[in-house]
Amino acid sequence: MTTHVRSRSFKALVVGAAVSALILGGGVASASASDSDLSEVALSELRANLTAPADIAAFDALSVEQEAQLAGYLLGETDPFAELSATAPRDGDFELRTVTAPTPAEGVSARAATRSVSAWQSFLFAGITISKTTVRETYNYSGANATSVAAYSCVVDANYDPYSQITVSKAGAYVSGGKATAECKVSVKRGVPTPWGPISWSTASNVQYVTGNGAGTVTSHGWR
Repeated sequence: MTTHVRSRSFKALVVGAAVSALILGGGVASASASDSDLSEVALSELRANLTAPADIAAFDALSVEQEAQLAGYLLGETDPFAELSATAPRDGDFELRTVTAPTPAEGVSARAATRSVSAWQSFLFAGITISKTTVRETYNYSGANATSVAAYSCVVDANYDPYSQITVSKAGAYVSGGKATAECKVSVKRGVPTPWGPISWSTASNVQYVTGNGAGTVTSHGWR
């Protein structure tokens, strides 16, 4: 199985640049809140978004140093994605976790000769899930070859980052060389908090995909 690394442009959109001042009426407004205040707000909002007991427990177990690292990411001060890839999925406490699997084709008769596969990727810090997206497809097959795509879906399974919005949409599905591919456009809008509220600074997108063969095996997945 081959894995394609997401492009640098997508890495850049997931992690923001720090905003040090806001231009108002031609002048620079000084911040009324300290960096530590913003860090506290960022961490509090992330924890409030968490739903899984394991994520909440992992958050509550963070050390002071880990809290500072996580706040730095949320505030756009660090870029962990610069060090993360399919071949190097960990950088300190930051991690990209990718899982692929054949999945049950719910409601599809065995006589229809279908296969279903999926691939999903999670971004984590110290075991805390920050975001997760999935692409799934069901396709018809004959022997060792996929013949046509029956259906596919794009899902934002989780996004607990309080300063990002993730949306997904179908980008296309096709069969080539006996393999079925489904593609999903993933768009991320990032902002950073300031004393005047979140400022959106970047919106960009990339394509997440999964490819399966007639045996129901994922042969490639990733970003492009």
